[in-house]
Order: sequence, then C-alpha cells, then structure tokens
Amino acid sequence: MTIDWTKLPSLTALRAFDATVQSGSFSAAARSLNVTHAAVAQQVKALETHLGLPLLVRSPRGITPTPEGQRLAQSLQSGFTAINDGVLSAMEQGGQQPVRVTTTAYFAESVIFPRIADFWLQHPDTEIAFTPTDRAVDLVAEGFDLAVRAGEGGWPDLDARRLLQSPTLALASPRLVDDPATNWQDMPWLIPHEDTWERDVLRQSGIDPAQIRTIDVGNPALEIRAAEQGMGLLLESQVDVARQLDQGSLKVAPVQIQHVSSYFIVTPPWPPRRNVQTFIKWLLRAISEDVPASGSRS
Repeated sequence: MTIDWTKLPSLTALRAFDATVQSGSFSAAARSLNVTHAAVAQQVKALETHLGLPLLVRSPRGITPTPEGQRLAQSLQSGFTAINDGVLSAMEQGGQQPVRVTTTAYFAESVIFPRIADFWLQHPDTEIAFTPTDRAVDLVAEGFDLAVRAGEGGWPDLDARRLLQSPTLALASPRLVDDPATNWQDMPWLIPHEDTWERDVLRQSGIDPAQIRTIDVGNPALEIRAAEQGMGLLLESQVDVARQLDQGSLKVAPVQIQHVSSYFIVTPPWPPRRNVQTFIKWLLRAISEDVPASGSRS
C-alpha cells in the first residue's frame, strides 16, 4: 500500500499523544519526551484538530482517552513497536555486515595490513573486506563504507576527515643512490606518460616534465619493482614505500621534491554504521601512534 504522507499528522504529534496515553498526563509525557508540558498539550490539540476528533478527556482526576483515542492509541502502539523492531533489526544486521574498505594497493600494503592484526585482536567479531585498487571508486554506487584517498579533500557529496600527511619523495635503487657517478639530471622517471599527479608534483618542485625522460610501466606496483631494479626514479609518498625504505630496497634520491601528500578517510554522506565507526576510530588511533609525522624522511 502506498502511503499518502500529506494526509497524515506529524510524527511529533503522534508521539506526544502516544506518550500522554501511556503515562496518563501531559507532565509525565513531557518528561519522557524531554519537552515542556505546554508543548505536549499543543501537539495533542493539533492532532485532535487535524483528525476532527476529541482524543482525550481532561478532568481533575487526570487524562483518559476517548473511545476514538483508545483505538488510535492501540494502533500507534502496534505501529511504533513495529518501527522499533525494524530499526533494531536493521542495526543488528548492519553490525554483522562486513566493513567494506577501498584504498590503493600501496596504502593497504604499507599502512593498513601491517597493523590489521591489532584491530582483529581488539574486535574479533568485526569483519573487514578490503578492495585495494588504484582506480577511482564511487563509494555510494559501489556500496563501500569508506575509502582512504590521497588528495586535497572536499570531494562532492562525501564526508572526509584528514588521516595523515606524508612527504612525497624521489626514490631509486640503493645502487644508484650510493654511486657518486649517477647523473640524476639524465635519469628517467618512472611515471605515466599522460598528465597525472606526478607531473603536477614535479612542476611544483621546479622540474619541467617536458624536459625529462619517462618510462611508463603501466602499473603502480611495477613502478616500485622497476625502481628497485635501477630502471629510474620513482615519485611516491613516504608512507606508501615505508616497507621498501625499511628493508633497504629503495633509498631517497638527492632530488628535492616540494610536496606533502595528504590522506583522508572518506565516507558516504550519512552516519557510518557502528562497526564502521569502530574501524575508523581504530585506524585514526593506529596511524597517530605509528606513522611518522609529516616532514620526516627515512
């Protein structure tokens, strides 16, 4: 059945009437709804006017419903109980659904995965489903609960909070960095041929993308492998290559880069489910405790 909402009284008035019948007075109803006595009385009066029926009998001994009011009160109790049960069921099902997270493969591998065991130790009943990808994802259309994105924030129709900042670095194999004969000005950059964020960063750092040689390996993960093998310079956020820096397979090259990458937790424009909030709070805490502050270099 299609409900014609234009013909129904306000939910506020219905709640005020239901609370009055259940408690037996305007004052008790006002206390249960955390409003004033006068507000409850006005709402009940507006409901009677809307329906064209007397719903309550007011007397020195208290308030009692008329026969019409009693029938309405019984229907409201059934309706409010069904609403309550439906909301609780939805909340329970929402808490059982996996938290769907998308971010880049770099960030997932370097930042989240090394710490995720700690989350599961604290929250063993919360399932996290990761989808690492370098493509732009429509969170709402594809049903994701949150993304970790690099950028400047301000994505339309999405909520974003800053997670961390990390310096962008020029990186190369230790063999090249340790060799004083390496000609950095002639070294190719492992970046896509098209105009992407890497070229914007180079411009900000005083390097003309039109004057450099580039190698497009076609995949961000392969860029790291190519840099480790000494094929050229890699441009990447420090946090994304933390493991390679720690292991010594990459080193910071003597090429000055003037850029700091900002990462945000991005969510759809509605309140996150309880288990999503739990994961967000954990991620914010884990990052603040473990990830080096902006501006630090390995």
